[in-house]
Amino acid sequence: MTHHLLRGTILTGFSLLIVYLFHTGEISLYIAPRMELLVKISAIGLYAAAAYQFYAALQKRVHKHTVDCGCGHEPSPSKLKNTVIYSLFIFPLLIGFLFPTGTLGSSLAAKKGVSFSGNESISRIEAVEVSSTAGLDELFPSDEYTIDHANYGKMLYGQSLIQIPEEQFIETLTTLDLYREAFMNKEIEITGFVYREEEMGPDRIAVSRFAMNCCSADSLPYGLMINWPHANEYSEDEWVTVKGKLTTSIYNENEIITIDVTSIKRITAPASPYVYPDLEFGL
Repeated sequence: MTHHLLRGTILTGFSLLIVYLFHTGEISLYIAPRMELLVKISAIGLYAAAAYQFYAALQKRVHKHTVDCGCGHEPSPSKLKNTVIYSLFIFPLLIGFLFPTGTLGSSLAAKKGVSFSGNESISRIEAVEVSSTAGLDELFPSDEYTIDHANYGKMLYGQSLIQIPEEQFIETLTTLDLYREAFMNKEIEITGFVYREEEMGPDRIAVSRFAMNCCSADSLPYGLMINWPHANEYSEDEWVTVKGKLTTSIYNENEIITIDVTSIKRITAPASPYVYPDLEFGL
């Protein structure tokens, strides 16, 4: 009976934790919006499983077994083994309720590495020299893999200020990198957290966002390098909005798109610090 009560209590705890995270809005720090419905359904499943465990405990109480067969059926008679097994579930449950929720930042970005080119699975079409009077089709050549980015690039090209949006953060960075020659000296604005590596030197930092596909475990950092004489005045994980002209620079022996900063300002971290792939991009 004791084991059924423990299991029911643990299952109830996890279902309540899900409800708590939705109530506080902190669920967005763990999963992408498209996964929220599934998680809500799982909470209902946990409630049902907990109810069954409590029912089983009641049945055990009513129909007590007086003889122990001793043939090794679960649960194990070992108190140590049972304590270890239940602790594996109780410990993360306590962490979820007792410790504040944090966001991903520079420490994890240092381990995963920031992508300065957006979606790296899409290769750049080798640039060809075009005249200043070239048409959009010449500035944005495409193949079957880049046609959507080419069309998006043509739209961005007509904007006096290209603001990298939350809704298409990765797609915009990818487009800027694929067609960097067309966007040289265009004015760009990006918002993100400050990330730096020793190799960047005193005048460069990265402005990045973590992109989440399904959950925080698969998040990867994407961003742009910025050139700014006072870059060393900004601390890691500070949130900033940067505006400047798009150019290129060399980093770790690779040419990457970079912003020559004209203005930078500190901001408060947004309520939802993550960005998500646009699954309807190009549709």
